[in-house]
Amino acid sequence: MKYDRIDGPLYRQPLNRRSRNLTIPARVGPHTRLVFAEMRRQGRTYDEVQESSGVLRATMKAWRRKNKPGLESLEAVLNSLGWNFTPTPSLEVLSPDLAGELDAVATKLATGLPEVWAALIDIGMQQRNKRARDSAGAG
Repeated sequence: MKYDRIDGPLYRQPLNRRSRNLTIPARVGPHTRLVFAEMRRQGRTYDEVQESSGVLRATMKAWRRKNKPGLESLEAVLNSLGWNFTPTPSLEVLSPDLAGELDAVATKLATGLPEVWAALIDIGMQQRNKRARDSAGAG
């Protein structure tokens, strides 16, 4: 069976509720801060995240002071923490009609535009997977 993003996180470890002294670095980008904040909130160690994401402990520790994370590494670590990394266009680059409709959906759902985009992507992937299964079953 082939993994698809619609199936959820590829590697998900049970949450470890032990308290941790993981500090959140102040001089890193917001995505990197999110990684460390989630690790702290979930009580996850570097070793646990390394095992579930495939990103080396030394690599993650270097994000604190030396290096910036690459997209694949950041996405793998966020995925192992139960998060998706979904780039979303801003309303300014969309056609006015589409921007208005998306804003209306976000208002109805009482959420932000990134969450609406993530939901639309999930729905699109589910439909694509269903079409693929249906065509495989028919053939």
